[in-house]
Amino acid sequence: MTLLARLFVLVLLAVLPAIGIQIHGVLNFRAEREAEVAAQAERMLSLVEGEQSRIVDSARLMVTAVTEASFLRNADTARCQEYLDRLAQRSADYRTASVASGDGRVLCSGDPANIGLSLAGQTHFRRAMAENRFVIGEWTAGRSGETGGELPVAAPFYDDTGKPAGVVTLSLDVSWLTTNFAARPLPDNATLTVADGAGTILVKLPGGVAQSGERLPETHLRLLRGATDGVTTLNGLDGVPRVTAFSPTVAGVPDLFISVGIDQRTAMGAADRATRDGLVMSLVGFLVAAAAAWIGGTLFIRRPVDALVHAARDWSAGETSARANLPDRSSEIGQLGRAFDAMADTVEARAAALRQSERHTRAVLDALPAFIGVLTPDGVVAQINHAAAEAAGLPLKDIVGRPFDSICWLSFDEAGRERLRAAVARAAAGAADRFDADLRVAGGRTISVDVGLTPMFDPQGRITHLIASGIDITERKRTEEALRVAEERFRTGLRNSGVVVFNQDRELRYTWAHAAMLGRSPESMIGRTDHDLFERAEDADRTTALKRRVLETGEGARAEIRIRSKGEDRFFDLTVDPLRVGDRVEGVTCAAVDVTARKQAEADLSRAREEADRANEAKSRFLAAASHDLRQPVQSLYLFAAALADRLQGHPGLPMLESMRQGLDSLKTLLDGLLDMSRLESGKIAVAPTDVRLNQLLGRLVVEYGPRAAQKGLELRAIPTRAWVRTDPAHLERILRNLVENALRYTQTGRILLGCRRTAAGVRVEVWDSGVGIPADRLEDIFEEFTQLGEPNERGLGLGLAIVQRLSRLLGHRVTVRSTEGKGSVFAVELPRVVLGAPPRAVARPAIPHPPARPANALGGTAAAAASLALRSVANDGVTKGVVLVIDDEAIILLGLKAMLEGWGYDVLTAKSGDQALERLRADGRRPQIVLADYQLQQGRTGPEALVAVQGMVGKDVPGIILTGDTAPERLREAERNGFQILHKPVYPNDLRRMMASAGAA
Repeated sequence: MTLLARLFVLVLLAVLPAIGIQIHGVLNFRAEREAEVAAQAERMLSLVEGEQSRIVDSARLMVTAVTEASFLRNADTARCQEYLDRLAQRSADYRTASVASGDGRVLCSGDPANIGLSLAGQTHFRRAMAENRFVIGEWTAGRSGETGGELPVAAPFYDDTGKPAGVVTLSLDVSWLTTNFAARPLPDNATLTVADGAGTILVKLPGGVAQSGERLPETHLRLLRGATDGVTTLNGLDGVPRVTAFSPTVAGVPDLFISVGIDQRTAMGAADRATRDGLVMSLVGFLVAAAAAWIGGTLFIRRPVDALVHAARDWSAGETSARANLPDRSSEIGQLGRAFDAMADTVEARAAALRQSERHTRAVLDALPAFIGVLTPDGVVAQINHAAAEAAGLPLKDIVGRPFDSICWLSFDEAGRERLRAAVARAAAGAADRFDADLRVAGGRTISVDVGLTPMFDPQGRITHLIASGIDITERKRTEEALRVAEERFRTGLRNSGVVVFNQDRELRYTWAHAAMLGRSPESMIGRTDHDLFERAEDADRTTALKRRVLETGEGARAEIRIRSKGEDRFFDLTVDPLRVGDRVEGVTCAAVDVTARKQAEADLSRAREEADRANEAKSRFLAAASHDLRQPVQSLYLFAAALADRLQGHPGLPMLESMRQGLDSLKTLLDGLLDMSRLESGKIAVAPTDVRLNQLLGRLVVEYGPRAAQKGLELRAIPTRAWVRTDPAHLERILRNLVENALRYTQTGRILLGCRRTAAGVRVEVWDSGVGIPADRLEDIFEEFTQLGEPNERGLGLGLAIVQRLSRLLGHRVTVRSTEGKGSVFAVELPRVVLGAPPRAVARPAIPHPPARPANALGGTAAAAASLALRSVANDGVTKGVVLVIDDEAIILLGLKAMLEGWGYDVLTAKSGDQALERLRADGRRPQIVLADYQLQQGRTGPEALVAVQGMVGKDVPGIILTGDTAPERLREAERNGFQILHKPVYPNDLRRMMASAGAA
């Protein structure tokens, strides 16, 4: 946005409030006038309803009086007829009154012509009998010659038992109603409409009596059928827009619709004119302010800014002498122009210094003995140094601007050309490359060159140019060749040395020797014994004893011996065979191989093994720390997501939060897989076999994964079993979990079935699915790390089945798979069966806690809804559930737990250590309902220590939960020893809530 546009916006922002106030006043005046008109219509409606109620009440009294007459109870039709005749003569305002029996036949009537007629089909008769009350019927046509029609009313009368015996009816003259209302004149701009429950118009003023059977238009019928009275604006019966107050048939006068309308244009004329005039004045003020802003901005902003822009463009075009030279030096824009001119002077000076620096750099490059060239990203030579130009044997003008490969092409051999083409392509793609090649330089001489191509990037990551370098390594190549020849000769010598062969007679004197031994020549050894040659007598004693045993038994022997020579121990692999002359042993033949290096290597290997063991232990400690440190940020995201979900109930952003939670679940799964693989590779996972009841384990898996299967439209169930097996429950559960998750991942429709089969050797637990299946040639590959079928980015890291394979080998359980591509797969784990005879031993608690089982009816068709409901937090409703003490040295975890727990309705006390927790409890004075503590705290302290200290202060009956990212079995045993529960991070909010509830924190 330009400065002029911004000034224009600022002026508008300054003017708009005043314009808004004026418009608000105009609109407020109009609204007040509309309210007055509506109030006037409501008052008129109230008056009309009062008059109509008076008329209806009069008719009700008359009908009620007839119903209470004794002749009706006595069924005296003659007296009834006399009474109605007198009533017809005295009540000129009403038309015929009649009495009908329960079947609708008229017994007596003020009009004798009606006697014997049936009223059973009349609406007012049926309603009076059915509703057992006074009712107003629907308009009916009058007798021949009468205008306006009639409005019947009716009320039931009763026999001696109190049951309805018939109906008394009375007809009101509609013309009389119209005349009655016309006697009370309405304002000039008002209308009155009265209609029966069916929408037939009874009274229409002004205009007199309605046409016979004339009905309300649809706009008025909708009001008639409404539940409450009110005021609205619509076209009247005369087509004029009116502010209409109305009461439907269920409000006001029962069974009658009454509306009063006031001409909107007449009533709102003055308000409309005031509104129009106010809006015109606001528009004029707006246009004046806009014109003033535009003219002022052009004079004082746009022209100076244009001068600055033109100067900047001249700079961009290379005119470094360009300046803004604004005449106004006091305003902010003038100061900006002056600053621009000063900056231009500084930049021009720095450009000159940069050119000088470039000349110095050029001189340094020319002085280097290496070949240096600068290429464009497409491989065109932009610059080379003096050494490269001399090697090319071409003038500089014939090199710069040409493709690099065309300049160097004739200088390389065929292999070098291919290598150069690949190196230029890799460097242009952003990867450095380096290789050795033979190069023909000017004069026909061939040299060996170390060629390098390196891309250079700008701050935005774009490749700006390539640096090509060449270093003459001819002498190095020659030296390497000489070293290679010497090495081959040395290897030949090694192949022909290293073994000492010698003979000794029965007195064990050397009689023949090949090769030197212990620094002695073969000639110096002849006629001497080991005691003469060895420095230490004990060395000679050991070798002599071995050789004498061979002389005595006639059987060869072999042993490793240690001999001290020149202050160091030498080790030999000594083979001693009897030297026979005929059947007699005349001496020994010995072969000694110097294995000092091997022994040293074994010692080194032993030390390396010890170092590896220490490194492995360090790795285990690292994994524990990594498990803690990697799970901490994931844990904080879980907690804040749960706290945010409490505050977004009913919000359209809640599905996005649920997607984020699913992403966190995927991250937790990947993290668990990586850490499990690392622990398996370390070989430090312990196995604790015990008797396990499979039915409980399979049921827990179905309860946990049922909602997830239902969300995908799958059926997940387990076949009940009474089998017991001998295994490690935690590791077996991990195997089956991975198999179920694998089935969920690759099954889109159908079902997943868990079941057991008895075999000759034990029990086989099988996981069936109706998924995509596995190709026959991939059945073995799927158990390798990072192996996946389908799209890898949708399947995780491919570690689940690899963990299954390694855990099964650790437990000694065979895992098999059979599959039909496109139909599904069956994974099976073979386990040793426990023979039942005595009560089964107690099952060890699994190393990883799981949520309590849900009722069986929580699965099936409603599983997805149950899972969604479990994700929602219970509203606090202003009632505190109790105090929760949270101990964690990570501030972000404390904040997340506090936000989530407060969203659940708890009061939360937070502390970073056990000592601080005790201080907070003393200061607060309340007793916590439960304590949550991280395992690793500051200064080497632990969560169990802090929990013990807190329980010592407030009582051991306060439950505690340890939250930790360390999945080592020692953590679980430590928590159980202290009576605490444990949850591994990242903690699912629902798991924490269930564990808190099971611990007594409702």
